[in-house]
Formats: sequence, structure tokens, C-alpha cells
Amino acid sequence: MTQAPRVALPIYHIATTADWRQAEAEGRYHGSALCRAGGFIHMSTHAQVPATLARFFEGRDDLVLITADSAALGAALHWDEVPGAGTFPHYYGVLELAQLRVLGAITLDADGRHRLPDLGPAPEV
Repeated sequence: MTQAPRVALPIYHIATTADWRQAEAEGRYHGSALCRAGGFIHMSTHAQVPATLARFFEGRDDLVLITADSAALGAALHWDEVPGAGTFPHYYGVLELAQLRVLGAITLDADGRHRLPDLGPAPEV
């Protein structure tokens, strides 16, 4: 685990529509099956979202992009080194819906590439 950045950053999570609907029904988000198996909710920085989509969600059009403020997630947010991929934010716990904001659906264009909702400007670190 590495230290968190000194500034609050927006961080992102890619969820399936089905997982997000379940979270809305329960009022809490437990993450995907992959997250639950790993013991944490996989998240990405602004710059990491496209590579995360390409690596884990190629061709999928049943996705939503969720964001959270890194500072608001507290001590359960860890910045873990992923061998060969860099440092990623991981949330060790269950997220309350009030901690999250849905940015919108992730769609596919005519060429099968993901189209993201507006992430806003890249933060300065």
C-alpha cells in the first residue's frame, strides 16, 4: 500500500447496470463479483478509467460510471500497487450510496469503443 495523494481526487468505479440496480435496492454498494472475491472495491483514477475499461470490460455495454471523492472515503481507501499496472485506489468495505454519484452510462460507439460520460477535467496532483 502506498500513501494517498495529498489532495482530494475524484476516483471512479465501473459497475454493471445489474450490480448498480442491486445497490440502489439495498442502499449500499458491495461491488462486483470480482470485487467481492478480492475483498475490496476496485477503483480507478481519472487517467486509469480508459485502461480499466479496455482490460476488464471490452465490448460490454451494460455499464455505469460512478465517482466518489477520495478524501470522503476515509481510511478504508487504500492506494495499492498493482504489479505491472501502477497504483490504484481500492476501497476495503461497503460503500453507502450517499458516498457515490453516478455520472452516467458507458456506451459503445459504432466501432465498439467505450464512450464515457463526462469525467470533468483531469485533476492536478
